[in-house]
Amino acid sequence: MFYDTLYRHNQALSPAGLDHLPAALHALNAAVEDCQRAGKPVASDAATLLLIRHLADVAERDAPSAAALRLRCEADRLAVDAAPALLDIAGKSVGGNYHAKRTFHYQARRALTHLVTAIGLDMDDARINTILGADHEDGTTELRHAELAVRVVPRGFLPDSEVSISRCRDGQEIGKPHRAPITELLDVAAFQRRLAGMLGDIGAVRFAAAA
Repeated sequence: MFYDTLYRHNQALSPAGLDHLPAALHALNAAVEDCQRAGKPVASDAATLLLIRHLADVAERDAPSAAALRLRCEADRLAVDAAPALLDIAGKSVGGNYHAKRTFHYQARRALTHLVTAIGLDMDDARINTILGADHEDGTTELRHAELAVRVVPRGFLPDSEVSISRCRDGQEIGKPHRAPITELLDVAAFQRRLAGMLGDIGAVRFAAAA
């Protein structure tokens, strides 16, 4: 069922009260929703295009130069990269929160990929898989190698146990898994030391550089 309203047209033709960025952005978002309810393409809707231009004018008036904004954006990106979201998510359930679940496991895969390279494993011999599970489940991301398995979950059974490490023989886990906090997954040197201490001969040979 499609139906149109006057809201976005009135806002676009008389943008009084939209002189600040939050208000102008709210009006634009509401206009997009209006278009969707009316079944009209956003890209060619006159009211929406006028509100986009108004938003741009407000942003240009209140914001610093583009060069200054780029510098701030780059600094913000570095800050986010230095403190990945999975550190904030770890220890909490992500069941029912798809965005948090997707973010955690995406960053867990990145961390495991970096770990594989850092500890000298061949990526062709390793597999990194994510199983998100049902909506109410936290999901699992796992690195599998003939000699090693590393499993990452958002929340372990015990505090600071989001990572489990197992020795493998021909890809099959043997012995008791060892637990580690998520912070060590991002600290390659600390993780190498833990592997060297846990995995005996494998650690003594492959991870000797971390001793």
